[in-house]
Amino acid sequence: MSEAVQDLYNALIDIGFTQNQIDEMDIVYHLQLLARRKQEGKQDEVIFIDQLLG
Repeated sequence: MSEAVQDLYNALIDIGFTQNQIDEMDIVYHLQLLARRKQEGKQDEVIFIDQLLG
């Protein structure tokens, strides 16, 4: 993990986020990122979570 990412995690913990909350944010972010990548060039296609997970 890069130092910048570690600093971000530490800052979130310092302001009161729990590790579980941070993990949930990570999961949501990665799923949204995968959805955007999969949708590139496919404007009308709907993507469901089971398509992202394989």
